[in-house]
Amino acid sequence: MKKLRVFIKYIIRNEYLPLWIFAGIQLIYHICMSEPPESDAAWFFSKQLDTYTLKDYLETRYAVWSSRLLIEAVLVFVAKSMLWWRILDFIFWVFLAWAITGLFPEEKRELAGYLTVGFLCLYPVWDLKTAEWIATGVNYTWPLALGIFSLHGAARACSGKKTPVYLWVLYGLSALYGANMEQMCAVLLAVNCGVLFYCILQKKPPRLYGSVIVGTLAVFAEFVFIVTCPGNEARKSQEIISWMPNFESYHFLDKASMGFMDTMRHLLTSGNLLFLCYLILLAVFVFLKAKQTAFRAAAVFPVFVTVWISWFPNAVKANFPAFWKLVDKGDFICGSNYHMAANYIPVVLFLCVVGCMLLSLTAVCESLTELLAQLYLLALGLATRVVMGFTPTIYVSQERTFLFLYMILGISAAYLVVNHQKTLKENRNIWQTMKAAGVTLAVLGVLLDLAEIGSF
Repeated sequence: MKKLRVFIKYIIRNEYLPLWIFAGIQLIYHICMSEPPESDAAWFFSKQLDTYTLKDYLETRYAVWSSRLLIEAVLVFVAKSMLWWRILDFIFWVFLAWAITGLFPEEKRELAGYLTVGFLCLYPVWDLKTAEWIATGVNYTWPLALGIFSLHGAARACSGKKTPVYLWVLYGLSALYGANMEQMCAVLLAVNCGVLFYCILQKKPPRLYGSVIVGTLAVFAEFVFIVTCPGNEARKSQEIISWMPNFESYHFLDKASMGFMDTMRHLLTSGNLLFLCYLILLAVFVFLKAKQTAFRAAAVFPVFVTVWISWFPNAVKANFPAFWKLVDKGDFICGSNYHMAANYIPVVLFLCVVGCMLLSLTAVCESLTELLAQLYLLALGLATRVVMGFTPTIYVSQERTFLFLYMILGISAAYLVVNHQKTLKENRNIWQTMKAAGVTLAVLGVLLDLAEIGSF
């Protein structure tokens, strides 16, 4: 009984209160979720083990369709029961919130917990419905949660904490499943390599970052497995025929341009609350820390453009029809249209937005290490979506491929608040207003999620 009382006191600490709130929200979400009978999970994945053994199924998928063998090995079992998926997906969402909070120093985790739950509530969960709940959850949310958990070793190494060997194993196994998803593989490879380079540069003892070495090796093995999988190439060939017949005519820069343009167009026109809140938070910090007009103008510009285009599209379309057509049609610069000057207008606009975000970070961050970390996060977040330009399914995959970008933006925003909490507390009225606005927006995000989930 004594151990039970100690455990109960442990899990109801203030640090875990936001996680309990988030668990309640996710419980409501998952009760409302339903899977149509024509979904991929219902008509395909759930029936595979009726015909094949798991080994035969995975061998076939490896040869003709996908390298996501760990993910699909789980999916063919989970797809058989919506109830079990609801339970497991609920656990993984709460685990995700806990895993993100665990990336922060212990003394700052209470605030980090509230910030994490806040930006997770702002994320439009219905984006994950584009391929139905079960398949998207197992392919996107679960690798994300386990991948972030695997980065706890990197966080411990950066803070100078030793990691027990048993955690090396847990982090390595989590990294293997997380990196089985291509976008998450890129994230984990970039973060682990960055932390490994930092630890070596700081001449830290290898025992301190041994878990990072294990994670890096696991993720690199997944990367090699992905790029050498014959099924990925076969699937790509089929998808080119089905979705983008002229894909092979695009060169490297064409594909990079396609990924960048589609990513920025979505961010600025979708009206996503998470991205807008990130821009506003950045602007608030710039106004608190920088007096120069140039920095303040740079901070306001992305907010103005995003609100103008996403909240007042009819006004933009009515008053600037040519400009709206350029932004809305989603064209990108390639070999067939590079000579058309008008096509560069959205490019310049998007580059100005990104440039202003980078300039704002230079005004806010107080050390070179913090600045480089924030720039690395922002570049990594954009890269997770821009890389979709190198696939013929960039437009078919739709909004779910923005998941990793939004999560990285949320983590970046949380780090800004945690690292500069002293500045906010010195401006008490602004701090209180931000907290009230944050709660209001989180509630709004939950209500919007419930409305969209309930409409399916």
